[in-house]
Amino acid sequence: MSSGRRLVVLAVLLGAAALFATVSILNVTYWYVNTTAPPVIKYVGNDTYVMNGTFVKANWYYDPNTGLNITRVYVTGVPGDIVNITNALRVCNRYNVPVKIRLASVSMLQDYYPNNVYIRYMAVKLVSPTNSTDNQAVIVNEAVVDPSTGYVTLQPGQCAILGVDLTIDANAPYYQTLAAYQINIEKVPQ
Repeated sequence: MSSGRRLVVLAVLLGAAALFATVSILNVTYWYVNTTAPPVIKYVGNDTYVMNGTFVKANWYYDPNTGLNITRVYVTGVPGDIVNITNALRVCNRYNVPVKIRLASVSMLQDYYPNNVYIRYMAVKLVSPTNSTDNQAVIVNEAVVDPSTGYVTLQPGQCAILGVDLTIDANAPYYQTLAAYQINIEKVPQ
């Protein structure tokens, strides 16, 4: 057999071996899905006790469509006035290692008065701790203009306090829900 022919046969055999090897090797892995306590937990802020929760309330519900536990925070403004709520929600680190959190992905869920602009200004703020250069997500004239904050670090057992500044147009109707926004609290263990 000539050397050229030997090379062709060798190449065919090596190619077949390589093909056979990729087909015949099976590396089995099992993936188990477990649960753990959440790294942070949300509690109502101290301002929910002011005037029996007139200006801020919070509750939780289970969404069967997504499988998520959702926290609903209700803030109430007075048309034509500025409302400053300094302790609307607390987010606490339950882990034994530091975690970073931020407000992220702010978006409007529903505008109940699409032909009017009643929410003139809304800033959801990381009031404490103050170790972020950007501590608020901002909505101006019902449009999201700053959809996230910087990260703050929570030590084990430490809580972040979230507040909100709110200005409602003087012509807004009384006792009505004006809009709903989704504001995610993003957590990153360190």
